[in-house]
Amino acid sequence: MSIYRSLPLLALLLLLTTGCDSEKTAEPDSGGQVTVRYMHMGVAADDGDNNPYVMRQFPDAVAEHFPDIALKSEMLPEDPYTKTLLVQLSSGEGPDFFEWWPMRQLEELVAAGYLQDLTGMDMLNRFTPDALEGYTINGKVYGMPKGLSIMATWYNKELFEQHDIDAFPSDWPSFLAACEKLKQAGVTPIVMPDEDRWFIQFGLYQLAASIVYAADPDFDKKLLAGERTFANSPWREVLLMYKSLYDRGYIAPGSLDIGAEKAAALFNNGKAAMMFNGNWDYARLTANPISRGAGSAGGLKSNGGANFQRGFMPLPGNEPDQPLLLSIGPAGGTVINANTRHLSEVLDILAYQFDPDSPLYGLYKQNYDVFPMYKGEDLGIPEFRDYTALSKTHDSVYFSNQAWPVGVADALCRGFQDWIAGHGTVDDILAAMDERLEALRD
Repeated sequence: MSIYRSLPLLALLLLLTTGCDSEKTAEPDSGGQVTVRYMHMGVAADDGDNNPYVMRQFPDAVAEHFPDIALKSEMLPEDPYTKTLLVQLSSGEGPDFFEWWPMRQLEELVAAGYLQDLTGMDMLNRFTPDALEGYTINGKVYGMPKGLSIMATWYNKELFEQHDIDAFPSDWPSFLAACEKLKQAGVTPIVMPDEDRWFIQFGLYQLAASIVYAADPDFDKKLLAGERTFANSPWREVLLMYKSLYDRGYIAPGSLDIGAEKAAALFNNGKAAMMFNGNWDYARLTANPISRGAGSAGGLKSNGGANFQRGFMPLPGNEPDQPLLLSIGPAGGTVINANTRHLSEVLDILAYQFDPDSPLYGLYKQNYDVFPMYKGEDLGIPEFRDYTALSKTHDSVYFSNQAWPVGVADALCRGFQDWIAGHGTVDDILAAMDERLEALRD
């Protein structure tokens, strides 16, 4: 979701690679096939955040439809992913196409000249204007988005009902009251995988929507212009409110030792009532509960865990008499390396992937069906109906890091991890964010 490296770093990497020959000539691939490289963030192994679409279904479908193209998919965890890409792109290399993020993160790659201009491509006509907006820079389109991403709270409706919580809370005091009621009943209110630090953003940005941006929608513009700082802003309140969930025992203890798969298993098994996440994790958070077991494929087996109705609603940071804003931003998407030597093959692959009548698009939607990519598409997902209704009457705010230079969110997440572990303070986090912003500001 988020990108934690800065393009000022790219300038340094470019200096380090100036000795490389920047003129590249295409070399024939063995076996008469053209090998096309695709890179996606995540963990390719079955014991992690596995993505069967990226690693198996996508390349297999391309091989079947395009016998002359061999698609090589690669996945790396977030930090290595960004570091590897930035080094490769700065030297004129890198995958032919890859996953990247919209708005500010995209602007920086465009400014460095790393991305192919896709303006005018016929396939873009299918996308909603809102989806394309995050990939449009100065009137030109540089990527194909999955659609819109939503940060919210996945919750166990049956646990709520069992403990007389009739509806998901619509303000901060009632949310705290619901957490306390669950805790007193012996139910873990919230599980978070803080071992994977980018998940820390998923609660913070929801709170910030109502606390920071409701009163000052131009906060980030002022921040980048040097007119505001994090230290003297409502971000201090956001951090204190979120930390209070840990201090009150509402978030499962030992969260720094809990990763995404374990957190999802605890939620799916009914061991925790809530998890801050997004619509992009629909498949994992609605799957049949699983556990590790020797002798099972990939080390996973069904454990016959609880089945229950899930809900999906915003974490409210607002007071009862204040507006609740939603956290909705353009999703990650696909961009093309400006230095690809296989542009025609990449375009053929993408045209096939994004053709609604192709079997590859069917596979794509099975894995990413939470994103309303195209005009007129109906999600048809029961868990999102309440949120969809709410979005028609409430304003929304993009994800905070989408407007920040890359690297600021890293300071936020690393600092909050330290705070959970008992090191540092809220002011240390804000100071680190300001220091990083100052170093990265244009």
